[in-house]
Amino acid sequence: MTDLIVVSHEAHWQRLKRLVLDSVSSPITRRVYNLGLDKFFAWYGEEPRPGFTKATVCAWRVALEARGLGTVSINVRITAVCKLAVETVPATRKASV
Repeated sequence: MTDLIVVSHEAHWQRLKRLVLDSVSSPITRRVYNLGLDKFFAWYGEEPRPGFTKATVCAWRVALEARGLGTVSINVRITAVCKLAVETVPATRKASV
């Protein structure tokens, strides 16, 4: 099969986000992660970024700090993004990390 399937960025993002949300059992954590990931995705799409790297996550933290958010709010949002990184790393890389 050589058919090309075009997937929108939004559909791809929803699938990645679902990986994270399905990996947590607490409904409260799921809700907070959902909001945090949506905010990250919106921020990420505001301007060209070099990719999903540690530097990008650090830039996200700086953006959150600039908004005047408290430490707990920032940490919850960063934790959701870190969970995204963990859930989207290929299994072969997880074994070596």
